[in-house]
Amino acid sequence: QGCDGSVLLSGSAGGPSEEQGAPPNLSLRQEAFRIIEDLRARVHKQCGRVVSCSDILAVAARDSVALVYTYIFFTRPQPCSNLIRYDNSGGPNYRVPLGRRDGLTLATRAATLDNLPPPTATTGQLLTALAPKNFDPTDVVALSGGHTIGISHCSSFTRRLYPSQDATMDKTFANNLKAACPQAAAVDGTVNMDIRSPNLFDNKYYVDLMNRQGLFTSDQDLYTDSRTRGIVTGFAINQSLFYEKFAVAMVKMGQLSVLTGSQGEIRGNCSRRSTGVESVLESAVEEAVEILAGF
Repeated sequence: QGCDGSVLLSGSAGGPSEEQGAPPNLSLRQEAFRIIEDLRARVHKQCGRVVSCSDILAVAARDSVALVYTYIFFTRPQPCSNLIRYDNSGGPNYRVPLGRRDGLTLATRAATLDNLPPPTATTGQLLTALAPKNFDPTDVVALSGGHTIGISHCSSFTRRLYPSQDATMDKTFANNLKAACPQAAAVDGTVNMDIRSPNLFDNKYYVDLMNRQGLFTSDQDLYTDSRTRGIVTGFAINQSLFYEKFAVAMVKMGQLSVLTGSQGEIRGNCSRRSTGVESVLESAVEEAVEILAGF
């Protein structure tokens, strides 16, 4: 539906919504929803109820790229202060336009499936799906670079391994994936999406593609397809160019069908609507809490 925070809305009785329960969103972690709500509470405590959950999501997306850290646990006993080392990933930091309002409705399961291309999509399918949203091939390749961090479930790519290996996949890479994701595995395991630097936001994802080590069809086909091959190569040899184009595409995506002015609302809880009487009551409670905090 655009950048309106609808995916944060829970279904009835606190269960998953139709949007959260759609297959492309099943890997979204419940802890992530709790973190966004915690951020909302902190921001509203400082600023009042003037910042939407949608804006908080957009800023959190930027910060998660700019402030990704690698956690390195030492194997031998160490003083507590030395157990973890933090290395800044050096991802791009960009300005996020603000002023969004939160949506009042959920996206349907069908709309979610229609608007989130699957990992089995070809480059042609990606370009066709995203062109109506004003994304050009450079935007599509840049946004795909988000796969430089994170993990994937085996079920998202094993059709490239079994019953026969995808011809566009490097053989050693495929064998390593088969070891991590056996065909008859009872549990849907996970692997890193970028084998070179899985915890850093960098341009190594594109180096993977040039070496036929892209995890999804939607990844590897970006290098196979002549329309996007040159863009992949450009990002692989110029990380600054990737950062620049990624920021442009993220800002563009964050402005898709936003609600502004009197449209939508500013939720008092990111997981549920807060219009009408509920909104008035929540505002009164927040005001009372602030007054009491002053004593």
